[in-house]
Amino acid sequence: MTSEKVIDEVSSELLRNFSETITYSFRLSDKTREVYCHEAECYLSFLSRKGRSVEDADPLLIEEYLMEREDREGITNRTAGKVLSSLRSFYRFLIAEGITESNPAKLVEKGKDSVHMPRTISENEIDALMAQFQDDDLGRRDYALFELIYSSGMRISEAVNLDVNSWRREERSINVIGKRNKERIVFIGDEASKALEDYIDFVRPKLLDKKNIKEKALFLNRRGKRLTRQAAHLRFHLCTDALGLDATIHTLRHSFASHMINHGADIRSVQEMLGHSDIKTTQIYTQLDTSGLLASYDKYSPFDE
Repeated sequence: MTSEKVIDEVSSELLRNFSETITYSFRLSDKTREVYCHEAECYLSFLSRKGRSVEDADPLLIEEYLMEREDREGITNRTAGKVLSSLRSFYRFLIAEGITESNPAKLVEKGKDSVHMPRTISENEIDALMAQFQDDDLGRRDYALFELIYSSGMRISEAVNLDVNSWRREERSINVIGKRNKERIVFIGDEASKALEDYIDFVRPKLLDKKNIKEKALFLNRRGKRLTRQAAHLRFHLCTDALGLDATIHTLRHSFASHMINHGADIRSVQEMLGHSDIKTTQIYTQLDTSGLLASYDKYSPFDE
């Protein structure tokens, strides 16, 4: 569709003004400005082909535009929602300029995204995975790291950013800095606690660079520097590949949440543990495990003799 963009000089001038308004009045990023201007240009081209103008466009016309994009480009509901957000901002600009009096894009409802079910692995697969780590310094470090992630549900970025003083040994808790610098406290189980204490007491001192003994990072690489996410992913995949297991480090976080709920944890507690700001994000884990449904049906169904 982008190859058919045809707009007149008046529309081109409108787009230039819109671009300046995004930059200086809306104070949006350059990337957002590019996206919004691109979407506005596509929309103006559509109006031109239809012989319509922004002044007389209505919600039905915008819905037709979105349907055309879906038919011709195969855009998803998620992308259609981004297009609609761009058009709403475009009409905010048009209202401010006195070109239109209303924002028809606000009357168009966003389509619902299909639910993405997170990948999890079973508790038996977790056990098999954790048994893969070697009994050497790096293997013990990796075991402590990944057992910690599974036991707490923290993100890999949160784990590698931990400092030594994040760990509270007596409480078996860790101060975690999550997204948007939001701090939370997570607790870990016996196995993770033992693995972490073993690493801190016996392994980390060996990895620590003697020239940089003040290094604050909890998890260190072989050179005594903070372990990176990329290095952690490589180490993790060495073990999953050996098992033929389809999993990433983030699968540990998903599995933690799913297993906690399967064992009776309430949804709001799991929300706090994961650091989700919206409980809807956490609720997806309540839909993952259907293994007990057949057993429950067989036990309680009035339809079987």
